[in-house]
Amino acid sequence: ITVDTTQIWFTTQRRRYVIIDAPGHKEFLKNMVTGAAQADAAILVVDAAQGLAEQTRRHATIASLMGIRQFVLAVNKIDLVDYSKARFDEITHDFKELALSLGVSRITAIPVSALKGENVVYDGRATMPWYEGPTLVETLELATTRSAQAGGFRLPVQRVARPGESFRGYQGTVSGGSVKPGDSVTILPSGMV
Repeated sequence: ITVDTTQIWFTTQRRRYVIIDAPGHKEFLKNMVTGAAQADAAILVVDAAQGLAEQTRRHATIASLMGIRQFVLAVNKIDLVDYSKARFDEITHDFKELALSLGVSRITAIPVSALKGENVVYDGRATMPWYEGPTLVETLELATTRSAQAGGFRLPVQRVARPGESFRGYQGTVSGGSVKPGDSVTILPSGMV
């Protein structure tokens, strides 16, 4: 069970990455929010045999609330369902309905066997000739950063400090843009100014 967020760094010839592995269990939602606040894209891993779990729905919802607009659905353990295109299509359909209901339309679904590296790093057409899309790493290479996705000042709130009745402060890490005294601030997702 993942309790805290873990950061895994790796580099390709094109760019540097940090994978933030965040817990999905209800008891650790604050850690999931912290991880999502720093992410440009969300990779949601689904077990091909089990399909969408409550945890996947929770992660997708939190990621969308934190402003992530690029979802990658990695349907893992596809080898355990005999590389079934029908099973992959079923899970992808269910996930796309969920993502669209959350306002996310940039979705890449990839059937993968992480154990064998198929469609993670290595092309999996030998066992999945029906899949002609990119590998997971190729998809990440095409992902945009949040600064390229949206402009303006962004501060994901990670903590509300209230030391007394007369003060409430909001704390977080600035993820883009700048702000100065007198600027109006819009609260998302409500849009309140």
